[in-house]
Amino acid sequence: MTSNTDTYEKALFSRRRIIDLGYGTGRNGAHFGSSLSLVDIVTIIYSIFFKAGVADSKSADRNKFILSKGHGALGYFSVLEAFGFIDSIDTSGFEKNGSNIFAHAHRNLSQGIEYSGGSLGLGSSFGVGVAIANRIRKIDSKVIVLVGDGECDEGMVWEALMSASNYDLQNFILIVDRNGLQSDGDKCSIMDQKDLCGKLASFGFCVNEIDGHDHEQIRNALLSEVTLPLAIVANTVKGKGISFMEDNADWHHGNLTEQQYILAMKELGNP
Repeated sequence: MTSNTDTYEKALFSRRRIIDLGYGTGRNGAHFGSSLSLVDIVTIIYSIFFKAGVADSKSADRNKFILSKGHGALGYFSVLEAFGFIDSIDTSGFEKNGSNIFAHAHRNLSQGIEYSGGSLGLGSSFGVGVAIANRIRKIDSKVIVLVGDGECDEGMVWEALMSASNYDLQNFILIVDRNGLQSDGDKCSIMDQKDLCGKLASFGFCVNEIDGHDHEQIRNALLSEVTLPLAIVANTVKGKGISFMEDNADWHHGNLTEQQYILAMKELGNP
């Protein structure tokens, strides 16, 4: 298993890559906040469930990761590069004409991308369907779906979770990136979910609430031995790692000036 030191180095690489690639889009900007909040979660997912790398990306019995919160794709691409699924030449084409690497991921198994992101709420339903299909086909693998807390306002998310419980999908893992902000402001003032963990438990999930930036907590939660579908509520910071982006809804999507880029890279230890 990948060591803690290695995963923190990969997460740091990914954060630097997010800033580099996002800055490279110029005035078009990028989804910085959500990408930075999910880095640690996705890094640990890949260190546990995708150790075989891209060689296993088309295997019928592969584990499957589904990024339902599609606007976090830049963070996803950066982690995929850190683990060798996508090379730096491809990621450097982010949001450039002729590139296949753009604001939302699209399915490309040769790069380890399982699901085409876009409209929020769809990934949970897709993941539940895949988990059911895997059980029918007697495929012993995990289906991991990452959603945002804002995305959980979508009714179809809860329909999918009700199905996961009804069909006793112990091969299904839901992770909520709970950074407390959505594109238009503070989550609680827009739609207060109150006891999210209690709601998930009431839907028949085994629920773990963790610090979504603590690699050991993430790892332990993902490796929990459970007899129910597993839900992990990961408390995160939107814009994690960059002082002027942290807990700032303005950086859900934005563009960096040269001065901001220099400051951000300095804060990530790469002056």
